[in-house]
Amino acid sequence: MSTSHRIAGLILRHNRALAVALAVVMAVLIAGIPMLRFSADNRAFFGKDNAEFQDLQALDATYSGASGLLVMVIPPEGAAFAPDTLTALRAMTEEAWLIPNVLRVDSAVNHSHTRASADEIIVEPLLPEDGAITQTDAARFREQAMASDALRDRLVAGDGRAFGIGVQVVLPGERDAGRNETTDALTGLVARWRSEYPGFEFRYTGGILGGLALVEAAKADLTTLVPLAFVAVVAMLSVMLRSVAGVLGSMLVVVSGTLATLGIAGWSGVILTAGTAISPLSVMVLVAASCIHMMLSWMRAHQAGAADAVETALADNLGAITVTTLTTAVGFLCLNFAQSPPLREMGNIIAFGLMFGLAAIFVILPLALARAGRGAGRVLISDGAMRVLAGFVQRHHRLWLWMFPLAILLAISGVLRIGFDDNLVRYFDDRFEFRRNADAIDARLTGLDDLSYSFTAPGGSVFAPAFLRDIDRFQNWLGAQPGVVSVTSITDALKGLNRAMNGDAPGEYRIADSAEANAQLMMFYELSLPQGMDLNRMISVNRDQTRVNAILRTSHSREIRDLADASEAWLAANAPQIATRAAGVSVGFARIAQRNNRQMLVGLAVVLVLVSATMMVALRSVTMGAISLAPNLVPAALAFGLWGYTFGDVNLGSTVVTTMTFGIVVDDTVHFLMHYLRRRRAGMAAETAMQDTFSVVGAAIIITTLALIVGFAIMALSGFVINQHIGALTVFVVGFAVLADLLFLPALLLAFKGAK
Repeated sequence: MSTSHRIAGLILRHNRALAVALAVVMAVLIAGIPMLRFSADNRAFFGKDNAEFQDLQALDATYSGASGLLVMVIPPEGAAFAPDTLTALRAMTEEAWLIPNVLRVDSAVNHSHTRASADEIIVEPLLPEDGAITQTDAARFREQAMASDALRDRLVAGDGRAFGIGVQVVLPGERDAGRNETTDALTGLVARWRSEYPGFEFRYTGGILGGLALVEAAKADLTTLVPLAFVAVVAMLSVMLRSVAGVLGSMLVVVSGTLATLGIAGWSGVILTAGTAISPLSVMVLVAASCIHMMLSWMRAHQAGAADAVETALADNLGAITVTTLTTAVGFLCLNFAQSPPLREMGNIIAFGLMFGLAAIFVILPLALARAGRGAGRVLISDGAMRVLAGFVQRHHRLWLWMFPLAILLAISGVLRIGFDDNLVRYFDDRFEFRRNADAIDARLTGLDDLSYSFTAPGGSVFAPAFLRDIDRFQNWLGAQPGVVSVTSITDALKGLNRAMNGDAPGEYRIADSAEANAQLMMFYELSLPQGMDLNRMISVNRDQTRVNAILRTSHSREIRDLADASEAWLAANAPQIATRAAGVSVGFARIAQRNNRQMLVGLAVVLVLVSATMMVALRSVTMGAISLAPNLVPAALAFGLWGYTFGDVNLGSTVVTTMTFGIVVDDTVHFLMHYLRRRRAGMAAETAMQDTFSVVGAAIIITTLALIVGFAIMALSGFVINQHIGALTVFVVGFAVLADLLFLPALLLAFKGAK
């Protein structure tokens, strides 16, 4: 009796006790589900060691760490600068101050305009703060607003047909409660404006709203796609296997693995994001695939008249399912090389769910099948059909040896077309209001990407003329770059103040010649600002650092990366004494996929080593272990090549697919090779062993592939683009994997049939 049969017999003899123990563990894990929480922090995608994350933290520590909200107001056509419209805009600006946790409200109507009167500097809004707005006021406002670099394409549309109201908020310690309070107030306020101002259109966006969209996406995927995948997998099992007992047993196993995944996430303190909430779907589909192999072996044993079909099926699959689950778990565990915490957490909880699913397959499924008696169904794909396919593959095996390498060469061209595009707004498709609003604001008012540069004054004072002139030169260079909508810094205010003090002479729009003069001008300016309009967002408290902020309108994160790289290079070459890094959420996301891709190459190398070693041990053959790598590397290469030809860009999620799926595609290879080698070692000729292997595992490979494709295709239905890419790319990989396993692998085995 083989070791597999002895272990199978032991499991079946103690099946009930093992089931009770598993149920106890299951109950403990389920108790962790209520602990699950969702993250609304878009910075959750950055690791603490991420350079851009550290830059963001430094900005928050140096300047007021406020979160920005922006409301776009589109007046009726042709009435943008009418007195009634400006009166309404003024009222809206005042009401925005009532939003909880507000720090500052900016709009064109309360924008500070500087002018000199005798010996005084007067800083006042562009519009009167109260009273009726006359046609003269409106005409002057239009002229000044459209001429202002600080307003145009920021708070006033370049075509003058839309306005913006910027709201800066500082969330309290209870960030979730503060976030909800703020957004509820904003939503209610905009709803009231829509009622009070018919004919006006309103759109709003901001980082807080993006965070809430992350929660919305996570909950939507968890509550819709995961159940949909379950229904789809069960339906497919019912059609393909036609066994009530087997389908019910598989359902129980799948549910156990799914709940265990959620439970361990809760117990381990994982805060679900849109990237991790979909994890149970992966466990569900992968566990179902292993159930299929067990089910088909059981059905085949029944058809052959085996005395104990359950034990036969368990013994035949014990080694293969264990190895495939381990290799799949290794692939997911290697996501720990990813730079983004949600991807690491996804890998860990899926790996745990798979291991629990493995235990459930060997305990729950045999228990269910044993209750079925002789009620096994008949698989839709017959053994005869698989033998016909085997004959076709064998006759043309030399063709496959040529076709796959040629396909890889063709795929390389597609891979070279791939670019990285990561942008928080574009992570959501247009089913989300956040995305629709953001697109409208980007098209009608201003760009939504930004870059910030924090400069430290070498002499300790931001008012030093040489320091300010360096910043001014950089600001001028940055403002001239493609895609840059506007650039702001304290030099704008200082130059305007200096001109006002010198009779508004055009030649005096410059930095004053002494630090004392610049400091005095800034003091006058700051004292004249209304309440809440301080300069802490632009100058550090001790006045030794200041920031330059650029607003960008881009269609691809490559443009942000290129501009960030070019600006850093310009500073290093032209102002090395103040050189700094570009910072901001936009550049953080723009660079994260590239960084993550480099990290995942290390993860892939580790997967290759571990899986190769596992395969060589499991197959007891170095040659076969090496051969097994070829059909498992081919699918990812072909998938990314096809992706490059069709979609072009990848994102953060795409970078983990190769490492993640390597363990998945190994599964069918393991089953094929184990059955093939078992027959070869029993003395069968290579061709006969191949025929027999196709008849035994061919149907299982096809059905499990269909299950994986259906499951991950459902993941691709997510409104969150990271999940879309993971799902769609995995479908590509798995689709090519079945071709590699049924065409390329047999061809390799026949080519090396003399190898020991």
